[in-house]
Amino acid sequence: MRRMILMMSLVVACLAGCGTRTFTNTDRTAIEQLLLSGAVDNALEKVDIPQVAGKSTYLDFTNLQCYDIEYVKTAVRARFAQIGARLTDDANQAEYVAEVTSGAMGTEYKSFLIGIPAIPMPGSPTPLPELALARKIEQTGIVKLLIFIHSNGKFAAADHYYGKVERDEAFVLWFRTQPKDEIRERWEAADEKLKALGNSDRACRSVLPYSNP
Repeated sequence: MRRMILMMSLVVACLAGCGTRTFTNTDRTAIEQLLLSGAVDNALEKVDIPQVAGKSTYLDFTNLQCYDIEYVKTAVRARFAQIGARLTDDANQAEYVAEVTSGAMGTEYKSFLIGIPAIPMPGSPTPLPELALARKIEQTGIVKLLIFIHSNGKFAAADHYYGKVERDEAFVLWFRTQPKDEIRERWEAADEKLKALGNSDRACRSVLPYSNP
């Protein structure tokens, strides 16, 4: 029995190598947080409410309970300002009130394995390591927001906004690929946008005449 265990351990070591992956040293992983915040961003990109353009609008977050609530509040405020609403902190003076709540916010994790899973060993706290010939991991962040607009107690608009961000990894023996990584795509797009804005700003400054203060 011991000889068989030793031989299987050697096979695992030869085929899959030896390695570990640190998921987090904090309460939540960065990947989880980026999946959720990215899903929030995707949901809010769909928000387009013509009624509030140019109108004083109070954002009511009383019923909003979710992860990263301060990020969600700021992202909602930024989106409403972007679509032309004039934000106010006084609900009584607002032409419109927008109530914001979350119907769902969470992550899903799926793992598919081709090979031999870890095997518990009698009398040992450490199981026999799994023999993974191929593995695929799918991570998804999903968000659902409800935004209800009313004015002087009268209905104006109400819509559900869904957002999703996906990240996949695949391993064949010790080779790793990423068929989909929307976190990295959003990261790179944000960097490119900042780079373009920086280049534009530098170009504007280069043509401005120098003046002494």
